[in-house]
Amino acid sequence: MDWSQVFGYDAIYTIYGPAMIGKTALAVNIAERDLKAGRHVAYIATELNLKPILDKIKPHVSELVELYDPMELLNWVNGFSVKKPTTIILDSIGGFRVNYMAMYSKTAGGPPDTARINTLIQLIVHGFRVASETGQLKVLLIAHESPVVSGEFYREDTYPTSTRKALYDADIVVKVLLREVTEGNTIKIVRIGKVILDRYGILTKDSFNNPVYFTLPEPLF
Repeated sequence: MDWSQVFGYDAIYTIYGPAMIGKTALAVNIAERDLKAGRHVAYIATELNLKPILDKIKPHVSELVELYDPMELLNWVNGFSVKKPTTIILDSIGGFRVNYMAMYSKTAGGPPDTARINTLIQLIVHGFRVASETGQLKVLLIAHESPVVSGEFYREDTYPTSTRKALYDADIVVKVLLREVTEGNTIKIVRIGKVILDRYGILTKDSFNNPVYFTLPEPLF
């Protein structure tokens, strides 16, 4: 399936994978396509290491918002309503977790309150679900990955960092990974996406035994 088909629905997506594999590049491609289709595209940056490329992201979105405090993000989500077909990209959902942990340790001088930040993440993601009931809304939640300590995560050995307890509000979960592909006598490594959870059968009726794979688009910058 083509990547544009995978992300062609008004749904809440979680996209996860290791650092530097191209999650942000994929998100910007989706933003560019949706912007050209006439959608309002809001890109929410929560990671400080995105700052060097924000000027490159701006031409591909309608609105670029920097929110590094999880409470500010929660207030933004709670005050949001869909006025026209809209795409929201949150890059990344783990970014404000890291920011919160750093801020808490600095101000409280002790271990961070992980229960509180986990609750805030759940509230933020659920806020997007509530907003989706007011109009045509697509949400892309970008996340890093962590190894599964015991068992597995939908038959995968990694799971999206910081979002596991908020996944009940996700419709589609996509893992970005590397795969070997043989072309003639040459073996090359390509970046692909794999739909590991399709809760409502939007793309596949059986994501366990018949997962959807797609090749990632080339980066726009």
